[in-house]
Amino acid sequence: MISAFSILFIAALLSLLLHRTLWLKPFAVAALLLSMLFSSASVGLSGFAGSEAITLFTLILQIVLLALVLHEKNDTTITQTLFIGTASIALLQSNTLLSFVITFEALSIISIVLVSHIKNEEQAEGAVKMFIAGAVATGILLLGTAFYLMGGGALEKGIETDANAFEIVGVFVMLLGVFYKLTIVPMHGWAIDAYALVRHSHAALLSGVAKTVVAVAAFKFFAAFLAEQIEMSLPLLAVLAVITMTLGNFLALFQRRISRILAYSSIAHAGYMLLAFVAVKSEYASTGLLYMAIAYIFMQTAVFLVLDTLRHRYAIQTLDDLGGFAKKNRLLAFFFTVQLFSLAGIPLLAGFLAKAVVFYAVVDAGLWYVVLIALLNSALSVGYYAWIVKYMYFDESRDVASVETEKLPMISQGILFIGTLYFGVFASIIFSAGIHF
Repeated sequence: MISAFSILFIAALLSLLLHRTLWLKPFAVAALLLSMLFSSASVGLSGFAGSEAITLFTLILQIVLLALVLHEKNDTTITQTLFIGTASIALLQSNTLLSFVITFEALSIISIVLVSHIKNEEQAEGAVKMFIAGAVATGILLLGTAFYLMGGGALEKGIETDANAFEIVGVFVMLLGVFYKLTIVPMHGWAIDAYALVRHSHAALLSGVAKTVVAVAAFKFFAAFLAEQIEMSLPLLAVLAVITMTLGNFLALFQRRISRILAYSSIAHAGYMLLAFVAVKSEYASTGLLYMAIAYIFMQTAVFLVLDTLRHRYAIQTLDDLGGFAKKNRLLAFFFTVQLFSLAGIPLLAGFLAKAVVFYAVVDAGLWYVVLIALLNSALSVGYYAWIVKYMYFDESRDVASVETEKLPMISQGILFIGTLYFGVFASIIFSAGIHF
């Protein structure tokens, strides 16, 4: 069966032959466009199956990967982007424990290989922390799998809702491994330096793409179990969600390096996504998670790609460096501002409706006090996003040499901007797919 998975997998292998040629980027773009035509087809292997929601998110994933390839100049990163796309589609469509564990590990290994392209001490530190985090997450996931199998669970099936004590312990341990990847507090510490110190285009793949894929795949795989064990899962997940979003937003206020601000923002958004797991009994939970994932993959990928341009073209890394940047490159500053406002939850942008649907699901589940805390957190986040915008537009211009605007990175930002704007206005397609998760 021809599928998006098979096209990207073959393209990733063939791209190894095209390194250091002018054909690599056009080939990768063509492969992603072709895979979009077959995105509704499943991977065609035992243990894998799609759904309407997964099909939609797979298409969004391919659009974002296309924007990443257009932005990127490094041949190795382009090839690894194709491999990450392949592993992501497989993880999204996994519906047995065996396929979930294997594809989760495949995505982890490719992510580690991605950041191993080291050019300085900072990138080395970020890569080491990423490696340790990946190893720990995998170890916890495998430990939970062992407990689950000891209780009588099967590798060739999904998670059973009617579970015994061993199986319940195993599933919750597995979730801890998943939450390690999602940067849920207290399993978040590695992400700050990993996202802030590695190459920013790599951080876009790690925090924008891989993290979002894991969230969607985990919800699809564990939602039925969590709904069945709601008395145990709800208080635990609600506390973790509140602590994660509060700590992420609060610590972001004290950062001066832009990448660290956005790294803490990423942790806060993990807390918002976890609210869908909290409200799993609500009929709107799946729609809220899908909406949050689609909005976040556009927003987070875009802001880290902007940082990549700021760092390499303008030598900008801190808020002070950013002063008056809008006078140097109005278009890039505009794209950055829109994505920051979307992360903050400003109306008419995807981030606003995503939060609104997730919050509504939590209210529908009867947890209005959790939503109140989430609303206060969202208001708190406006402070540091607005602070970045203030530096760009209202501070004195830093003496930065005029640099010619590159077309492909601007096209990349334009694609991500359209996604953020479109899903901020048109929501019917997500609501239609969200009920068929």
